[in-house]
Amino acid sequence: MVSALTIIGGCPTFDDNMPSEKYMEEIKTSAVRSERYGFSAMLVYSDHQQFDPWLAANCLMNSTKKLSPLVAVQPLYTHPFTVAKLVASLSLVHDRPVHLNFISGGFPHDLEAFCDATTHDQRYERVAEYGEIVRNLLSTGRPISYSGAHYQVSGLHLRMAARIKPDCAPMFTISGSSSAGKTVARRLGARAIEYLRPVRDYDGKPRPEGIEYGTRLGIVSRARAQDAWAVACSRYPDDELGREMREYYTRVSDSVWVKELGAEVTVPAGHPYWLGPYKNGHASCPFLVGSREDIARELIGYFKMGLRTFLLDDPPEDEDAFEIQSVFAMAEEAFASGISDNLPEKEMRLGSGRDVGSQRI
Repeated sequence: MVSALTIIGGCPTFDDNMPSEKYMEEIKTSAVRSERYGFSAMLVYSDHQQFDPWLAANCLMNSTKKLSPLVAVQPLYTHPFTVAKLVASLSLVHDRPVHLNFISGGFPHDLEAFCDATTHDQRYERVAEYGEIVRNLLSTGRPISYSGAHYQVSGLHLRMAARIKPDCAPMFTISGSSSAGKTVARRLGARAIEYLRPVRDYDGKPRPEGIEYGTRLGIVSRARAQDAWAVACSRYPDDELGREMREYYTRVSDSVWVKELGAEVTVPAGHPYWLGPYKNGHASCPFLVGSREDIARELIGYFKMGLRTFLLDDPPEDEDAFEIQSVFAMAEEAFASGISDNLPEKEMRLGSGRDVGSQRI
């Protein structure tokens, strides 16, 4: 088996026109599905448009027995002491870990609303200080003092942290596409989550050592590639307005991963890597679309690069979650047995994807 493989789903996002009761039901449905199909956690988003992430986290924990939230935390929203107290409180109530995804803030207009003029690297330095205070409060059980450029505390003590069980210690993640993000990942002992290109673009080279790596992906898998592509193209159609908004955001954002995904990606016809949902504003990550063998082969390539954490776009149906469970099991078994280069090739069929020459769009 692949060591320490962590599969994390995504919490449904909130829509302004959605009744709050309906949104809570969507969280419950998604959480139960994620737990049923072997996911260990769900990423809970945090921005100006989303429900309070801690309310969503409590909802998903109330609906499941083992599933943990991976809560996105932004320094501008909440003091680190409050975050540490929320982590400890939920962990003690539900007897399971509450993980944290540290975000620096990549939406320019959101930052402007807070009159925040920090640069990209300064925001990551702030996240590092923020994360260190949270980590120290949760791990020491004793009063802490801290003096940084952005945060200072003296004798700050979270007494309840001493009651957190060792197996409930939180996992930290952070965007790791930029050098600043990787630096913070090392500093916090966090997993660096990257938005990757196809495996072939990395020539089989592993990621730099000293950091645990993961990636964000969507997966649409079926027994036959053309069936997977039919589902994907129906679910994530071309959207002119969505494409224009994505192009605008790519221009104004200073996020490294946004710039990287905005660049052209060329793959052979039939390759499972697809940026259609991202470029049309339907999703925030690349997708793998195709037969189980196609996707397992690409996952094995990511395993070889050292990736062990996969943050997945929320599977909308049980069938999608089952397929995800199946392709990871197939990839793990093939990787462990050394037959990863001999998975059967599926015959390519016309209409299996959107191809313009060799470029998948």
